[in-house]
Amino acid sequence: MSAMSAGNENQDVFPNTMGTWIHQRLGEGSTGREVVNEHVMSVYAHPLRVYFLGSSFRSLGEPEDMVAGFFASRLERDGYFDQWRDSGIRLRRWLMNGFLFFLKEEIRRQHRDGSAAADDDLEIPMNESPDADFDRAWAQSMVREAWIEAARRCEADGLGDHWQLFIRHHVDGLAYKDLVGEFDVTPSQAAVMVRTATVRFKQAVRDRVQIDGVPEDEVDNELRRLMEMTS
Repeated sequence: MSAMSAGNENQDVFPNTMGTWIHQRLGEGSTGREVVNEHVMSVYAHPLRVYFLGSSFRSLGEPEDMVAGFFASRLERDGYFDQWRDSGIRLRRWLMNGFLFFLKEEIRRQHRDGSAAADDDLEIPMNESPDADFDRAWAQSMVREAWIEAARRCEADGLGDHWQLFIRHHVDGLAYKDLVGEFDVTPSQAAVMVRTATVRFKQAVRDRVQIDGVPEDEVDNELRRLMEMTS
């Protein structure tokens, strides 16, 4: 997935669809905030760990501790997500920039404590593009979370067999005719059921891409890049 510059991202128009999801949840009080924080941590923790390990900050401490410390210091701040929305940039970019600020704060703390390594004061400009490893890790997290959500939706709607057919066809590579005996369906029925589950999966991916702040007219291109990164 090719990285976009912060300057281009600042020109994005914030979408009025799933982009408002975070603020809708925050309007629900503490329960909604917990849902938002859970989403952010589940999708973005791994990419931030990957970014940390590939940066000059990696000697500061364990990646899990650094990411957890960042989330603890930022996600409960009043107005944190309002500031993100006002910025007009992608959520992943906002979080990565915030993570870099947090790491610099950690450097200053360690310098005060006398525990920082000599090379830990390297300044990284805030407008640098995310590296390919960060983008790839983000794409994998998005797809993983969408997979879990699509499976949950299918099960909740009584479409468990549809999801299992989806897995057998797309993951295991079985042709529709090879699913007849296992699921007691005709090949044409199997095709319809797989398409139904596929729609659920694609919608779950689309939802998460839009939560990240991708404008509606760019979602399809973003989805194609996402699938290229994870294929």
